[in-house]
Amino acid sequence: MENSIKLDVSEGMIKECITDLYINPKKSIIKWSKITNQTAQGKFAYPSQHLASLNTKIKGGGSAARGDDLADGSEVKSCSRADQLNECKKCGFNVLTWQDKCPSCGSSEIRTDTSSHWIFPITSDSEFDLLLNRIPRIILILFDKENTTKEDVRIRAWTIDPKEKHVINFFTDYYENNYKKKISEGKDPAPCNFHPLKYDFYLMKPKLIFHAEIRDYEPEILFWNLDKPREQPMISNLLVKEKLVEIYGEEVRNIKKEEIVKKYHFIPDKYFDKLEIKEKKLKSYKIKYNRR
Repeated sequence: MENSIKLDVSEGMIKECITDLYINPKKSIIKWSKITNQTAQGKFAYPSQHLASLNTKIKGGGSAARGDDLADGSEVKSCSRADQLNECKKCGFNVLTWQDKCPSCGSSEIRTDTSSHWIFPITSDSEFDLLLNRIPRIILILFDKENTTKEDVRIRAWTIDPKEKHVINFFTDYYENNYKKKISEGKDPAPCNFHPLKYDFYLMKPKLIFHAEIRDYEPEILFWNLDKPREQPMISNLLVKEKLVEIYGEEVRNIKKEEIVKKYHFIPDKYFDKLEIKEKKLKSYKIKYNRR
């Protein structure tokens, strides 16, 4: 790899980047949200690309959304589950991230939204070919909270290999059986939605390259290793009981799923051939939004 695209990065630089591009803007937007009662959600796609460059020590492509995210051709996707709009469980009213009670009915029973996901727009054969055949790796960045009742934020980054069997199957299934089908019916397909920490995610054999936590607005790096990333094994609880029986044999059939999961917390890679991607529901964009 040419030295011209490499970066000399330290943990201090990464902490400074997180502070400048995430923590400080978050403080400011919450400050003004409390004044204006407008959303406290920020847009962190571009800050995540800065973070991806530091995590991988590779410069960006300098093209914003119109070219390579990283100079080596890597694709970067990010999403945040740390700043989503919440909802009151009692009356359904919207609750801003800094509010601990419903502004409408005063209830403290708040439903935390954790639905944010990575979005892959694949709208042509050339985009499909680019994703699976010409991109060297996909980098997935997630901002979330380990404990939704606290303000601490967790930042993690994984890499997945576009040549991995289940990566190919996942995006092929979307493009052939969802996108093209909807287009042939004259409908407008939703983009490919890839949900963090779900069954399909673990099936793609993601490798953790970075993990940081923000406590009291101070970033701390807990893990950062490109040469020896951490494997992320499939969690047994994500499988239905019948699939667990297929994997571990008839001896577990009469055992409750909770007990099977307690005994076998993770699914070994040797059983991955028994697993398949989940069939995706066909969705189109919703009817155009009208304020009144």
